[in-house]
Amino acid sequence: MSEQIVETRLDGKMKAIPDLQYDGSSIDVLYDYHEEAIKWYENHLGWKVEQKEDWKVDPRVVQGKMTHMGYGAWLVSYIANERLPFHFAERGTVDSNVRLCFKARDLDKAHSGFSTNGIRVSDIYDGPGGHRYFDAWVTLEGIKFTFQNELENSLVAFPHCDNFRDTCVFIGVSNLEKSVEWYKHFVGMEVESEYIEDGYVIMSLGVNHHPDGKSKWILVTLPENAYVGKVDGAVRPMCFIHNRDEFFEYHRFLKANGVEVGEIGGFTGRGMSMFHFYDLDGNRFNVSCFV
Repeated sequence: MSEQIVETRLDGKMKAIPDLQYDGSSIDVLYDYHEEAIKWYENHLGWKVEQKEDWKVDPRVVQGKMTHMGYGAWLVSYIANERLPFHFAERGTVDSNVRLCFKARDLDKAHSGFSTNGIRVSDIYDGPGGHRYFDAWVTLEGIKFTFQNELENSLVAFPHCDNFRDTCVFIGVSNLEKSVEWYKHFVGMEVESEYIEDGYVIMSLGVNHHPDGKSKWILVTLPENAYVGKVDGAVRPMCFIHNRDEFFEYHRFLKANGVEVGEIGGFTGRGMSMFHFYDLDGNRFNVSCFV
């Protein structure tokens, strides 16, 4: 990757990156398992269907399904005759180091309940902000989520999950200082607070449809034995760009600076378009726009 950031003209002004705003997450689900996945989230997490439709994520899709389960989380499934440039996920390999984190009102009870129901969980461990956490591999597809306990006056705390702003996105990185600078320069994240010695930094982006909102992105130092490399996980935190021209310019800007960028997919003439790129450790970042 080039050390020098190439400026590009966006909306008549010289700037490197547009205003990216967090817009919830999509969860890639196998098409034949879509209905079962809905039931799983309803039964085990208490999520409810808020919107359900047959929707094709790309004109090359033969059949498609999308279900909004609340909290900005969309289950997305499709059948296509070719590999699409955006909508694909690796399964049965290594876990992504990008994961959603939800608050559990009673962490020990949630951990015990998952284990009793045959859901694979990690041990409870200490993490950012003095919280206790555990990881769980949810649904039959083994999609990794993280759960956090309540802690008064926490640095990384967030409200109960009434909407998607109440989630944190954790990103595991091998070099915290380099990654913080990378996300500042290429994504436009702002540093909220730094705890380098404790192995994490709290960063933020805006929130779509909420001008004063801030989404939290926690960069965490990976353990020494953690896998580092490009992973296309099933969970995709999405960021939205409102300006059509900025969306396409941003894609060109990233490529010009040596960032590995996927092709633009979706309805690039008119409709939802998307692309993804990878950070220094192969973590996948996802961007969308209505064009």
